[in-house]
Amino acid sequence: MAVVVSHPIQHFVPFYRALSKVEGLSVTVLYASKIGLQRYFDRDMNTDIEWSMDLLSGYQHKFLPEADAITHTSAWSVFNPSIRTELKTLDPEVVLIYGYAHRTARMALRWCVKTHTPAIMISDSELRARRVLMKRAVKALIVPRMLKKFSAFVTVGDCNEDYYAHYGVSRERMFRSPFTIDEELYRKVRARRQHLRNTIRPAWGVADTDLVVLTVGKVNERKRTGDILDAAALLKSSDPANRIRFVVAGDGADLAALKMRAEAEDLPVTFLGFVNVDRLSEIYAACDVLAHPSSRDPHPLVMSEAACLGLPLVVSSQVGAVGPTDIARQGENAIVFSVGDTPAMARALKELGDNPEHLTYMGRRSIAIFEELDMERSVQGLLEAATYCVQRSANKFR
Repeated sequence: MAVVVSHPIQHFVPFYRALSKVEGLSVTVLYASKIGLQRYFDRDMNTDIEWSMDLLSGYQHKFLPEADAITHTSAWSVFNPSIRTELKTLDPEVVLIYGYAHRTARMALRWCVKTHTPAIMISDSELRARRVLMKRAVKALIVPRMLKKFSAFVTVGDCNEDYYAHYGVSRERMFRSPFTIDEELYRKVRARRQHLRNTIRPAWGVADTDLVVLTVGKVNERKRTGDILDAAALLKSSDPANRIRFVVAGDGADLAALKMRAEAEDLPVTFLGFVNVDRLSEIYAACDVLAHPSSRDPHPLVMSEAACLGLPLVVSSQVGAVGPTDIARQGENAIVFSVGDTPAMARALKELGDNPEHLTYMGRRSIAIFEELDMERSVQGLLEAATYCVQRSANKFR
């Protein structure tokens, strides 16, 4: 199997390592660029980022010859004509491609079609994002034609599967393979959760009996981080003695303004700024609930990270990780509110704060649901898709 991807992505590396351990499977990851290996400036996060983890060991990979010259991952900038030669040299039985947005991915797909090599698509596309009429019309013409070129699809959740079905993909060609996290690290942190809680919370000025609500991600308009402060203000005005505290882990364009507002209104909000991957799991462990009010998020991995640590999820209706068999399940481990309905989010948080038994139940469900959608499930889903492709290809050309 060849895997074609734009750059080393911290969440996917554990998946590649797990695949490398599968008997009878040889995987080579072909990287189009070296973005993420060195410190870089993230415009949305508004800070320099250097991932505190090993991104390259434990699996077979190769950087395409053009990798050094590619410095950002826009649709047109990821351009590696060498992909055709590399695939010809590898001669894989199947190719896993991350979407078709960038040029290298499309060239890889054309190579697959030309050589009759099955291509598997992975993406987090969904239908919840609001799109203008013209864009919907264009996608209706282009997307079905593009998807027909793929032999199978590894899907990350219910909304992702609905997207493919909407554009004509049969359910027979879909195989569930949830996005992965560094679950070895997160499980170790889960075992130490109470100790970490006792150690970290005093530094934030919160007590063990406080309900600590965490939000993780870029601090900007799309993530609607300001809604967190709105909820804090509503809860404070309705009950000044309430024990709900908020922690924001992330940086971005709105951070300075939100800090000023929190200070001016004396809101119980702690801003941590950007938290690297080696520390983020401990931050989850010290909190009680994850709130994610984003206006658009196809399938954020913060859902899986929080669920693994046993946090209930309070999420907006635009989050694509909500579904009956997905990581965020309404009525089990998640409370879903309409995007922008801050009073509804505040009520959900108050409900959890007032009902410790329900909070505990939802936390346990989060862990149980995560264990259903863990690395083993991810690897199995891809293996099922690959087997389907190879058998179908063999029958076709027999």
